[in-house]
Amino acid sequence: MAHKQQGYRFENDWSLKEMKDDLDGLNSALVVPINVEVKADHMVLNYDNIKQYVEEAKTISVIDCGCRTKMKHCDRPIEVCLGLNDKAEKFLTEPIYKEKRPHRISKEEAIDILKKTNEAGLVHMAYVHKDGENEGKPDVICSCCSCCCEILGATLRYGLSPHVLKASAKSETEESKCTSCGVCVERCHFGARKMANEGLEYDKNLCFGCGLCVNTCPTQAITLKQLK
Repeated sequence: MAHKQQGYRFENDWSLKEMKDDLDGLNSALVVPINVEVKADHMVLNYDNIKQYVEEAKTISVIDCGCRTKMKHCDRPIEVCLGLNDKAEKFLTEPIYKEKRPHRISKEEAIDILKKTNEAGLVHMAYVHKDGENEGKPDVICSCCSCCCEILGATLRYGLSPHVLKASAKSETEESKCTSCGVCVERCHFGARKMANEGLEYDKNLCFGCGLCVNTCPTQAITLKQLK
């Protein structure tokens, strides 16, 4: 849990410079030289809405997670980064992806990867276009851990998540069903759920709707509400 907190650092961790460089890359990715904004969000998704994107894709490929391969802070699945449609073809053909062992997979195999990563407590994240022919759809789906992955982990530890990430849903808790068992606290990467003397505390403003708390709640007290 400690590595999810702002201020925590691994001995082998992303540096502030690396994080700033990556954020600069995110910003430059949203603006082209002729000063026309490319509208896209770095979304935190959940199993339900991301499954839909996979089912609609014509081509899917998978590569190894570069962050977990590099940082090695956990033993969660490596072969999890999905490319959809044109991006899937780029994974398969462009030399820069060769070391990440790209290969084509079926929709069934992709959904199986998403199930396994969800069970492993990984957060589904993607760039989602806000206009054009790909409006509302991602072309790369990452399954991220907060200990290794640069965007998720480093933004949490440097307190930048609210400025970089956008939620696709929010979780809701039916208090009459909640037993304050704390299972959801362990699953939450964003600090939205905490145990206090009075029981479970939930800060909706810190929830990014990843859904990891939903499928492990023993009393089914938690549901997701998709945002428009």
